[in-house]
Amino acid sequence: MVKDDIDILSALQLALIDRIGQQRYDLWFESNTSMRLVKNQLYVEATSQVTLDFLRKNFRAQIDEAVRATVSNPVVIQFRVSAEIPKTSDATNRTATKQAAPAKPQRRPDSGMAPKRQFAKFSTLVTGPCNNMAVTAAKMVLNQPGQMSPLFLFGPQGCGKTHLLEAIYCEARRTKRTQRVVYLSAEQFTTFFLSALQGTGIANFRRKYRDADLLIIDDVQFFAGKKATRTELIHTIDAIVRRGGQIVFSSDKRPTDLTALGPELIARFSGGLVCQVEALDRETRKQYALQLAQQRGIEVQADVLDWLADNLSGDARAVSGALNRLWASSVATGKRITRVLAEQSMADLIEKRTAMVRLADVEQAVCKSFGIDAKLLQCNSRTRKASHPRMLAMWLARKHTRAALSEICTFFNRKSHSTVISAEKKINQLSQQSQTVQLADLSININEAIRQVEAELKQL
Repeated sequence: MVKDDIDILSALQLALIDRIGQQRYDLWFESNTSMRLVKNQLYVEATSQVTLDFLRKNFRAQIDEAVRATVSNPVVIQFRVSAEIPKTSDATNRTATKQAAPAKPQRRPDSGMAPKRQFAKFSTLVTGPCNNMAVTAAKMVLNQPGQMSPLFLFGPQGCGKTHLLEAIYCEARRTKRTQRVVYLSAEQFTTFFLSALQGTGIANFRRKYRDADLLIIDDVQFFAGKKATRTELIHTIDAIVRRGGQIVFSSDKRPTDLTALGPELIARFSGGLVCQVEALDRETRKQYALQLAQQRGIEVQADVLDWLADNLSGDARAVSGALNRLWASSVATGKRITRVLAEQSMADLIEKRTAMVRLADVEQAVCKSFGIDAKLLQCNSRTRKASHPRMLAMWLARKHTRAALSEICTFFNRKSHSTVISAEKKINQLSQQSQTVQLADLSININEAIRQVEAELKQL
């Protein structure tokens, strides 16, 4: 395989790690699986048909995404059984893993697995308005374990929840303030619990997790539909809290939205400190892109970082995938990473992300989020019940659509485009001061209102 293909494959593997996590990558792709990129063919090879079927069923979508994020040309993915996994492929896999985490691996015996990478730390966490509160909460539970238990972090994918959990784990192990520290995903907890039941090792399982001084579980939404595991988790939480231990959870939704987990778990999740981690804001995206570039030894100009921050979403994985594609494009073309190269190599990704949001979409999202009649946004009433949702809608139209001021003005039945400008300034002011607005019969913090409508926009 030529050198360029190996470099591009390394970038592809990093993109796949971003999507499935290092643990699952090590488990399924490091030892008995290989990936080979030959021209426009990506061969995913495994030593058995069973493993191959599992990879095709569980990781095909993520492999597709990783390919699209790193390779600009069309690539055909083929799954096939190979009696012998070539050593060159293993070397490439190790190269990709080292690029992602160059430091010496830190073992994690209490999790049941020994990862081949260094866990994330607070020192590598890019902080900003999107995660300041969560970072503060994480450090508080380390300094005063058990005082706010459980700590429940929630937010959209790619906002850095897992990074925070790993940082808590690493700091607890470093300071040794807590004796038994356990970190694992909800998927692992479920797997180990079922294995313990089948292997009559339930006593050891309970001793391992209920005796933990700090228990960290990622992605608790995975427990939906697993009644026996949820019951075991409830007893585990109660046992640790009674002893004054600390528990940390993460999820993609706030506890009250996890209705599939049942009221007992929701009540326990809500009994400590619930803290939101928001999608990366523009400045945090820029700083994160710079950090990734420095870690991977990629020279990226300042205007490229600005362009990425302006055009990428708040998902850290999207930022990482963009850097991977720029890296691969630079290697493939032999050109430096410039604004022109970024625009050319990522045209399809940016177009897909910035699919046109229409003014009607904004109107629909605002009305659906707060049960507002669309006529209220068009009327001439100056009461707060009408003016606040109308200002919010115009502010969102300015942010998420390419509509001109005159178009927004006409759509919302305003007399002058200066009304739109005034609405934009007013919402910015309310947001900076974290003020409450009146939306239908609901009084709500303006930033929470914006979050709800933007979440609804993503669903349209």
